[in-house]
Amino acid sequence: MRILLTIDGSHYSYMATRMVEALHLPPQTDITVMTVVPEHAFLGGITLGKLRAVSDREDMQHEKALKLLQDAAQALNKTGLKIESVVRRGNPADEILKTADEVDASLIVMGAKGLTDPLAFRLGSVTQTVMKYAKGSVLLVRQTIAITGPDAGAERKLGMNRVLLATDGSEQSQVATQFLLDLTFPRKCEIIVVTALQSHLVSSHEQTKLPFQTDEELLARLQTEEERHARRIITRVEKQFKNLGYKTISEILRGGAAESILKAARKYDPDVVVLGSRGLGVIERLLLGSVAERVARYANCSVLIGRPHE
Repeated sequence: MRILLTIDGSHYSYMATRMVEALHLPPQTDITVMTVVPEHAFLGGITLGKLRAVSDREDMQHEKALKLLQDAAQALNKTGLKIESVVRRGNPADEILKTADEVDASLIVMGAKGLTDPLAFRLGSVTQTVMKYAKGSVLLVRQTIAITGPDAGAERKLGMNRVLLATDGSEQSQVATQFLLDLTFPRKCEIIVVTALQSHLVSSHEQTKLPFQTDEELLARLQTEEERHARRIITRVEKQFKNLGYKTISEILRGGAAESILKAARKYDPDVVVLGSRGLGVIERLLLGSVAERVARYANCSVLIGRPHE
């Protein structure tokens, strides 16, 4: 597994670094830590003095970037994983996507917002672009992971306490599920498996020409079959985590998929919500499904969006 961690000195990128530590990644994982020094275009009026001032500022920015990478690498050394550091110049989103391709990253980890994003924004502009166009999975970090372990005299380490996994049986949600299965969370970590029973039968019901009683009976049978299918999906996924010794909870959600998942996140208060980038419906033709985008934007916790690595 190859992980790309992007940092910019913001509090969110600090939390992203701690998240990488808390993931308990497999020992064969390689981590590339990167930061981008933005470059700004100047339109006319450039003098030698201005060029020198720009050059001096760029030198200072480069030194600051190196210090950021050094601090992050030092924090991650305790993982025992291979760490590499990269400084890039240019448009942050473009450079992150380009570097992810170069290092063949299966997961990009980044803060939900950066230094320059307004406080009122739920997602930063760079984050939104990376989330939309990345060829692999993306983990958007919003909060600090809890420190677990005994108190005095014992080693204390970052760890997950609760993960909410939303699945619908699609390839993308299977990728997200497998990513979690490959990690080594403490076995006290609780895995909540949910699927949203967002039936398209209501619209079909409105358009049907069948007699009312026949229509109602057909709708009831179809709804029952949908629920059975949803139960099979979460039972299969839940069993995989139970076999590894995790405590699990499963729930079938009803209503709009995004709203149901966000409601479940408020109910269970997980460290991270995990879901596929696209579902099984017509939305899968898009680069990023509307459900994943809405959950990523409005969840109060970190969100991992699973994609098959291209």
